[in-house]
Amino acid sequence: MISSFKTSGIALLVASVLGIGSYATYPLPSMAQGGARTGRCVPAIATARVRCDYDNNDSYIGDLVNGLPGGTGVYIYSNGDRYEGLFSLGQPNGRGQFIFKDDARVEGVFRNGRISFGTAIFVNGDRYVGPFSLDWKLGTPTGQGQFIFVNGDRFVGQFLGGKPLGAGVFTRADGTRCSGQFFNEELDARGTCAFSNGIRYQGEFRKGLPHGKGIIIDTSGKRFPGVFKDGQRLTR
Repeated sequence: MISSFKTSGIALLVASVLGIGSYATYPLPSMAQGGARTGRCVPAIATARVRCDYDNNDSYIGDLVNGLPGGTGVYIYSNGDRYEGLFSLGQPNGRGQFIFKDDARVEGVFRNGRISFGTAIFVNGDRYVGPFSLDWKLGTPTGQGQFIFVNGDRFVGQFLGGKPLGAGVFTRADGTRCSGQFFNEELDARGTCAFSNGIRYQGEFRKGLPHGKGIIIDTSGKRFPGVFKDGQRLTR
């Protein structure tokens, strides 16, 4: 299921049953329109530390440079979302964070209004830490990163287009460790798993459980090939 949270300056897309998602930020409307917003700033000086109340009910507290946010500041959207951090030419540039009214947030390093590296924190407590794409699908996890689940599970590996794709390691809170090639946000993969009881598994798996064709290897080294689903062997 895909849910979308939008403000006048940022859109947050969260997709997948695991909570792995993509964040995309966009320039402030003032920059998109090529000029400063209309409203009242105190003091009424183009370059100063100000408090601004805009006609669309957005607000800003911070540095203005030639009438645009520049330096440090806090931009508050009319719906309760806000950005705190560094600005340049009216856009988030440098370290900062977007804080959503539902308590989700994305924090890190921004380039021209878009997150480039940092941490996305979901409402349920799940987190993604790593780089984000600045082209193609803007703001999506892309590169070597990690996703930490609130239950203690963790995936560390390669992301592309907001989902795991490539080499990675998935570690469950119970001590299970699976490494291999991962294919999607369901953590479908092919590789090896080591369980806390000493049993090993080679083959296809999903979410750290045997799923598909594979072989169970017990602590004595005896091998049990078969087809598995959700950790259970269906055929011998």
